[in-house]
Amino acid sequence: AEIEAQPGLAAGVGAAPVSVLGGCDADEASAARIAGETRAVLSTAGPFSKYSDALVGACAAGGVSYVDINGEIPWVARVIERHDEAARASGALIVPNCGFDSVPSDLCALRATRLLADGTGSACVSVQGVMHMTGAMSGGTIETGLEMERLYPGELRQPFRLGGASRLARGGEDPSDADPSEERYDGTLRRWLAPFGMARINTRVVRRSAGELDAYVNVDASRFRYREEQLSPAGGRAAAKMAKNAAIPPEKLRALVEAGRLPKPGGGPSTEKRAASAFTALALARAADGSAAACGLSGGDPGYDETAKMVAEAALCLVVEERAELPAAARGGGGVLTPAAALGGVLERRLGGAGLV
Repeated sequence: AEIEAQPGLAAGVGAAPVSVLGGCDADEASAARIAGETRAVLSTAGPFSKYSDALVGACAAGGVSYVDINGEIPWVARVIERHDEAARASGALIVPNCGFDSVPSDLCALRATRLLADGTGSACVSVQGVMHMTGAMSGGTIETGLEMERLYPGELRQPFRLGGASRLARGGEDPSDADPSEERYDGTLRRWLAPFGMARINTRVVRRSAGELDAYVNVDASRFRYREEQLSPAGGRAAAKMAKNAAIPPEKLRALVEAGRLPKPGGGPSTEKRAASAFTALALARAADGSAAACGLSGGDPGYDETAKMVAEAALCLVVEERAELPAAARGGGGVLTPAAALGGVLERRLGGAGLV
């Protein structure tokens, strides 16, 4: 593929004309050419295991930073295994999971542990994540989920696929770390909770931040637990229905897509539907002495509008902020990292400026 300059594509969006690098990011030669012409890459084309593999490798080798909006945990595990060492050596910051999965979960856990540390000297031993959202998934998100089920069914159920178990006193096989499969009443929150479909993405990222990367504040990594669920809007009956929907097998989801009852790749909610959508992510951190601290992050449509803000601000952290101000600087400056470990409070600040509060 050729690199071609196309000035004028940015006209009408308040930015100066830019050059567009044309190429196939799945092709190693094109990926190397693209990486060689830029300081940071923002990737939004999934499945990422299919379209971004060569591009991540080129970025890691060439010292070019990279962010994306993927939720493909088995692929992220392979990116770590294949490219973390090269990224550390080159100084490239490779930061997957910079969309709705898993920025709200990761940054809320960071903020909650920080607030807890400000209030007690006792180490944090758990964070509970609760998501409340309205909206609809895109066809691409559904297709990617189905593809992950087809390729890596066993890996999707490994609670520590991205690490975090090595320092646990209880090991990595404790049943309490498994993904929730049933609704339950939470006595502390006094609300019904249900399994959350994206928890098996977000929990892996949070556990890596806490147990593998020490990205949070005053956490006892030998005891740390993270659980994430979805808030029921209407009591136990609604929670039971949500749990049933979360357990729909892949073959039935595929049939619903083919029947037109769920969107196909390229399809998704209307502009009006997105305008009426919103999310709130909550995190409750608990210390060994019983102390607790909570925080939240709220925004509009999570799947499109706010995901675009999250990944764009993550990319801007890498190109307009002082590199020495990023948390990644304290760990050497490069590597395959989580949003909290790489960007931390700098991304928090930028998201606040973009309207996520």
